[in-house]
Amino acid sequence: MKKLAITTAAALGALAAFCAWGGWVYEGQWGSRGSGNGQFDDPGGVEVAPNGNVYVGDQYNHRIQYFTPTGSFLGKWGSFGSGNGQFDGPAGVAVAFTGNVYVTEDGAYYENYRVQYFTSSGSYLGKWGSKGTGNGQFNGPLGVAVAPNGNVCVADRQNHRIQYFTPTGSFLEKWGSYGTGNGQFYLPCAVAFNAAGDPVYISDGGNDRVQYFKWVTVAVVPTSLGRVKALFE
Repeated sequence: MKKLAITTAAALGALAAFCAWGGWVYEGQWGSRGSGNGQFDDPGGVEVAPNGNVYVGDQYNHRIQYFTPTGSFLGKWGSFGSGNGQFDGPAGVAVAFTGNVYVTEDGAYYENYRVQYFTSSGSYLGKWGSKGTGNGQFNGPLGVAVAPNGNVCVADRQNHRIQYFTPTGSFLEKWGSYGTGNGQFYLPCAVAFNAAGDPVYISDGGNDRVQYFKWVTVAVVPTSLGRVKALFE
């Protein structure tokens, strides 16, 4: 009886350890190849809204579709083109805490190379960006993420840099250049913030690594005694 008790206790302990470990178990799926509701042609970015709804960049159908958490179709918007609310290869999708949806375009036909943003149901709100290397311009923008404060970070893939904007697209900051050094990039493709919004993580695709960056406030150094005096007046 004693031997049996030890064996039973050991078995129960092993079972408890297994149950505590857990793991990801297949739950469900949706979609098939096509252009109908709930069908896809090379889906790209996917994002979950604060209310649980799922938004998908349906790249070569040139549209956004959104669904319940289990995949019942809710709506779609977009068509192939360069007008407001149209898309050329919608690639990245991000949803703000407000519910607004941000979409990057990486298509080569129209070279829209921009960010458009919409209400949660797809009503057009605004856009920014064009092809180029200047502030607020892009060359193949891909990953996009919204920080907890609402600001928007974009992986400007073929310019090998990251750009940072207000929620309505005013340019704030950029960093990075082509290379393999710290803070340099080769085809950055994805962006993510932690829950606090700092640091920001960048998937540096061509360099096969992830880099992360922390916001540092830099003090402004006065360049003259007059400016020093002005600071205290």
